[in-house]
Amino acid sequence: MKKHGQLVTLALIASASVIFGMVLAGGLNLTLPGRAAGPASVRDLPLHAAARAQMAASQEVPASIPASFADIAERVNPAVVSITSTEKVQSRRRSQIPFHGDPFEFFFGPERRRQGSPPQQEEEPHVEESEGSGFLISNDGYIITNYHVVEDATKIQVNLSDDRHDYIAEVIGVDPPTDLALIRIKVDKQLPYLTLGDSSKMRVGDWVIAVGNPLAYEHTVTVGVISAKGRKLFNLSRDFSLDNFIQTDAAINFGNSGGPLVNLEGQVIGVNTAISSVGQGIGFAVPINIAKDIMGQLRTKGRVARGYLGISLGEITPELQEAWNLADDKGALVQEVLPGLPAEAAGVKRGDVIVAVDGKRMDTVDEVVRAVSSKEPGAALKLTVLRNGKEVTLTAKLADRAEARGLTPGAEGEPGAPSEEQNEKKLGLSVDDLDPRVLQQLGLPQSTTGVYITHVTEGSEAFDKGLSEGVVITEVNRTAVKSVADFRREIRKVKELVTGVQTCALPI
Repeated sequence: MKKHGQLVTLALIASASVIFGMVLAGGLNLTLPGRAAGPASVRDLPLHAAARAQMAASQEVPASIPASFADIAERVNPAVVSITSTEKVQSRRRSQIPFHGDPFEFFFGPERRRQGSPPQQEEEPHVEESEGSGFLISNDGYIITNYHVVEDATKIQVNLSDDRHDYIAEVIGVDPPTDLALIRIKVDKQLPYLTLGDSSKMRVGDWVIAVGNPLAYEHTVTVGVISAKGRKLFNLSRDFSLDNFIQTDAAINFGNSGGPLVNLEGQVIGVNTAISSVGQGIGFAVPINIAKDIMGQLRTKGRVARGYLGISLGEITPELQEAWNLADDKGALVQEVLPGLPAEAAGVKRGDVIVAVDGKRMDTVDEVVRAVSSKEPGAALKLTVLRNGKEVTLTAKLADRAEARGLTPGAEGEPGAPSEEQNEKKLGLSVDDLDPRVLQQLGLPQSTTGVYITHVTEGSEAFDKGLSEGVVITEVNRTAVKSVADFRREIRKVKELVTGVQTCALPI
């Protein structure tokens, strides 16, 4: 009996232990093997809120990032084409480049493959072929590519993804300043095409996909992010004042020229155009919004006509803001007004600060340039300028940008001797007179007046303010200088200098 009582007692203890264990397990949100219906929610764990948030973040993948880019590539690839351009040339153009940079190494129209003439017959005509990319934008064969892919081509062949037939393309329109071209092939079938997105909505850090034919490897897909926006390529561009490149680290190589840069929805947000010749993971694409803005003119006119005021602009520096008692650094400083052009006729003066175009506020020089160049010649443009602390509204009728810049009169004069003034030494710079040759090398209008910097001493006041060789000084303390003599006279007058400079003039 005693033994039986001991067994009952043991059984009760065992039962109590099991019940206690189940309660404990439930309190800790534990589940016995074989009874699990699924993983417990992180939010149900009795942990500190920060720990729960960290664990949740590690388990959740943002809905905007796909597990794979394969579906996007599969949709985009059929509308991407390979382009082969054939050109007959007298000699290699590389020897004719006036600058130390070579656009054909920076802008990647594919590496040229010369056929025929041996080296000793270099001056004889020979055939060069270049390979690039493009993409269809309509089912009837219209294709966007880069201008440098089809430039001077005597024959353009296009290959589609679903057959091996080469189709001869016709050039519909080109726009060298933005390096864009519209070509067309005629095919007896409906073609796949890509949707054009909105490049202005893209942000730095957004995922992008580049598709093209680098180094003749057709339909190569690379992935990266937008590294920056609004990049300028300066003297490697045909018209850097219109530059507004998207920078990306998606791998781009020779032959990607003209191919699409697409977002995660498969929409084109850029046209792959250039790579850095000295760095890796630095590529550039023309924003698709620029292509959309000019597409109508390319189809109907074959070229793009842009409005032109006849002024050169510069940014408002902190020094200028302080010296002129400006409320902020917003707007664009008028550094030069060319004679006989719309800005002069409208009453624009050097020293004006453009703060609005057609009623829209302008914060930067680039915004003003884009606002003016987006208008067609003959359009009336309302300018709001800040002059002597007051806003003045002016109206100009735009000229044709290409024609006006081609008619700009040339400047005369002989180069001056390098300056050796004491104040220049204190500033840490040397200047020289401008001449037509220098203006051409700097990419400035021949009517530009001033002096250009030939040397800046490292660690000097000029160096600290960002001045460098090639900068053109047009004013000293709001007084125009047209020669070394003028420059020296003005810097003798004051101890602290405020200079108006054109590092790279932005003409509009």
